[in-house]
Amino acid sequence: DRGVVVVSAILGLADKLVGGEADGDSYRIGAGGETLEAETVGAAPVLSEAERGEVAAMARRAAAHFGSPQDIEWAFDARGLHMLQSRPITTLAPEAPDTGTHDDERIKLEGSGDELTIWDNSNIVESYPGVTSPLTFSFARYAYRHVYEAFSRLMGVSAKVVDEHRHVFENMLGRVDGRVYYNLLNWYRALALFPGFKANRKFMEGMMGVSEALPQEMADAIAPPTESSAERFFDNLKLARVGFGLIWHEITIRSTIEKFYERLNTALARPNDEIDDMSATQLAAEYRLLERQLLAKWDAPLVNDFLCMIAFGAAQKSMSKWAGDDGVAFLSGMLIGQGDIISAEPARLIQKMGAMVRGRPDVVSRLATGDVAAIDALPQLRLAFDAYIAKFGDRCTQELKLESRTLHDDPAQVLMAIAAAAAPKIAAEAAAPERDLHDLVPELGNRVMARWLLNWAKARVRDRENLRFERTRLFGRVRRIFLAIGARLTEGGVLDDRRDVFNLTVEELLGAVEGAGITNDLRGLVRLRGAEHRAQLVRPDPPERFSVRGAHISGVAGLAAETVASVDASEVRKGLACCKGVVIAKVRVIEDPRVEALLPGEILVARHTDPGWIAVFANAAGVIAERGSLLSHSAIVAREMGVPCVVSLKGVTQWLETGDTVRLDGGAGTVERTARVGTG
Repeated sequence: DRGVVVVSAILGLADKLVGGEADGDSYRIGAGGETLEAETVGAAPVLSEAERGEVAAMARRAAAHFGSPQDIEWAFDARGLHMLQSRPITTLAPEAPDTGTHDDERIKLEGSGDELTIWDNSNIVESYPGVTSPLTFSFARYAYRHVYEAFSRLMGVSAKVVDEHRHVFENMLGRVDGRVYYNLLNWYRALALFPGFKANRKFMEGMMGVSEALPQEMADAIAPPTESSAERFFDNLKLARVGFGLIWHEITIRSTIEKFYERLNTALARPNDEIDDMSATQLAAEYRLLERQLLAKWDAPLVNDFLCMIAFGAAQKSMSKWAGDDGVAFLSGMLIGQGDIISAEPARLIQKMGAMVRGRPDVVSRLATGDVAAIDALPQLRLAFDAYIAKFGDRCTQELKLESRTLHDDPAQVLMAIAAAAAPKIAAEAAAPERDLHDLVPELGNRVMARWLLNWAKARVRDRENLRFERTRLFGRVRRIFLAIGARLTEGGVLDDRRDVFNLTVEELLGAVEGAGITNDLRGLVRLRGAEHRAQLVRPDPPERFSVRGAHISGVAGLAAETVASVDASEVRKGLACCKGVVIAKVRVIEDPRVEALLPGEILVARHTDPGWIAVFANAAGVIAERGSLLSHSAIVAREMGVPCVVSLKGVTQWLETGDTVRLDGGAGTVERTARVGTG
């Protein structure tokens, strides 16, 4: 990547670094002199931000002087920076000549002459963690295309422009060694279609939620900065039009959501038992109907998600400006206990069922082993449990992966959670009292605006979580349809097991039913992909972010697995504060909540969570997540449950071990390990 300078630095003379006897800091410096990435080996970085920029600027001047990228050696002394040596980098392919192509096309020509692709899964891994089946990936790819084409039209992009960029929308997702990734450059190309993107790039980048923004020079290549006053005028005109449209969407959002619910309930009205008894052709027709009725008309969740991003971002920025960190904490506290967020309802129901069996240790012990027959010991427990499964049976771990087994198939996770909820929870230390908005924002005009922004953000966050539950219902119905097709094909001798469908794509499965299949040997495809799946499971995850040039299959061949070496030996680490409260307790690191459960009073530690983790949340004294944001599932549910929560604490699942004791301060965002497992 010719837009990035890599700087290696060490204290003292460089001979040990050059000779490989010692490790130094490594920095990646962007075109604007900003640090894109830093890996340090000591307690403090060798170079300051300014010094890194000086070295990178010297490297670029050397490249300009000699006419090619240079490998330079340099040093700082009391007088400043000196160049010691410069020699050309001889392993790079020649830079493509200027052929008058558009800047976006030059991304394809730089370096090796092949198109650059940047893969990033820092956000989408929460929805599709680990190895994902071909059926799930093909369905997700189809859904993303149609949903974001519709979103672009809602944002004022003409149907003609959307159609011209069809190849972009068709390739927003990729599959790398079985894992789902964002095709990051295509996300930027799609966002660049929106009016006002050039002027508001940083704000709209928040939609993607990736851990690292695209380097400035690449973003400029996709959407060159507006230079002429006329171009800026028309950009702002289009942006104003979109702004008025968003105001209208906000005014009509309740009506839009109500119509969406009506359309969704109509599309999903057919009972599950009726779906299970359909023929293969009827099932294929039912799926096509869902495509037309829902995936092509996913308006309410899209509009509300965008309004939520704006509302939450505006509230956070304003509260930070008027009241600093206390203002941001107040915003977080405003989201606690809304009461009508459906994401928290399962945890409350589990706590109620736990209270029902609190005086029955015999029932609790059976529930802890996953014995579903124990539910019949108490009539009121059976009624509550059946109601829970009827409503939340599709809300399973990794619920957006069609191959995931739902609570309809295996309710053991809920049974274990009920057993754990039967024990009394350990109360957290009392949090410092929340400051009043009047004290935080004393100026009347600002306070009125703050209250309006806070209420707006609160409403949009509530609707965001509730509408995401409707996505769960849709995915549950699609899963049931595909499994029923698998059952029909198994009965017809085409497959060996109904779950073999997960090793086929949507096109292959429906093609086998509708007559558009390329091969009749579905068993052969299933065997091939089953072997690939087993091999993918034992390989380490690829890096969170990486790039390839040219054909994807060649670019990822031999891709080295990501290794994360933590040099932070501190026993106190800081993440993103999400819910106030202090608790001192043992932690349990959970990877798969389907087979692991929290013991009473433990703090949950996880890489990330999804709505299927709710049974674990019901018994958590606190929550620590390696990934996430103030709007992530972990943060939302922790606030609703009122338990201390810290997210975005990098490497926490490697730092802490099950049994370690920590002091979790959800208000300060800090986690302190006070005792290691086995040491008391």
